[in-house]
Amino acid sequence: MSTPTITSPALLTPGNFDDDDPYTGLEETLQLFEYGERLGYDGAWIRQRHLEHGVGSAAVFLAAAGQRTERIELGTAVIPIGYESPFRLAEDLALADVLSRGRLQVGFSTGMPHADLLGDLVYDGDWRGFDLSYGRIARLVDNLRGDYLGGPDTVIHSPGNIQRPRLQPHNPGLVQRIWYGGGSLRSVRWTAENGLNLLSGNIVSGEDTDDFTTAQLNLLSEYRRSLADDRPTARVALGRVIVPFDSAARPPGPATGTTQPVGTNAP
Repeated sequence: MSTPTITSPALLTPGNFDDDDPYTGLEETLQLFEYGERLGYDGAWIRQRHLEHGVGSAAVFLAAAGQRTERIELGTAVIPIGYESPFRLAEDLALADVLSRGRLQVGFSTGMPHADLLGDLVYDGDWRGFDLSYGRIARLVDNLRGDYLGGPDTVIHSPGNIQRPRLQPHNPGLVQRIWYGGGSLRSVRWTAENGLNLLSGNIVSGEDTDDFTTAQLNLLSEYRRSLADDRPTARVALGRVIVPFDSAARPPGPATGTTQPVGTNAP
């Protein structure tokens, strides 16, 4: 089993800010994306977090980053799908992707962090019986495909326009740039079978081994085996935390929070 080769380096930041001065931290994070582009990184990714000192809406942040950069891929690792409307979030991501000229790389996870505090604020009714896992991500991906709603004769009217209804703006390329953070054999199989790219970080299920490297290589092999024939160029991102020695020289330019390089490995 060969070790994967990192072919496309990227950075990942949580986008921290101070409680009494959020603008400064968010501005420094945008500057970090600009700096990463100048250094030659291929991607810059943001975490999405709720109720914390971090970016609560990846779509909004990446729309801003798209106006501050020109080339670099703009990713999110990850958006917890449990709090999101699959249709409304698809609209926001599609708009941000068009504004960035097709540079978004959108990663998802399942579940609802801080659900005991936030769940009842997000949903009007009892959300505990909702499908908050893979099915919700699949619905969002289906929305991004841009299928028309209603029958073939269904149209909607707006000032000066008559059109068939579907998610707008529609960018057919975005559905090929959706990622899932898989940490078990079951989750990577689902990721591959549904045609998504794979995010793999420092938290994985051992499943017959206590060695991290072996466990992660097993996940990558299972993902490759399970890929559908129509996704020969599906990508894998490997997340690593890099801690420099105390004697390392501080690079010039802005910095924010703790950054984590993310490598993407495309076949």
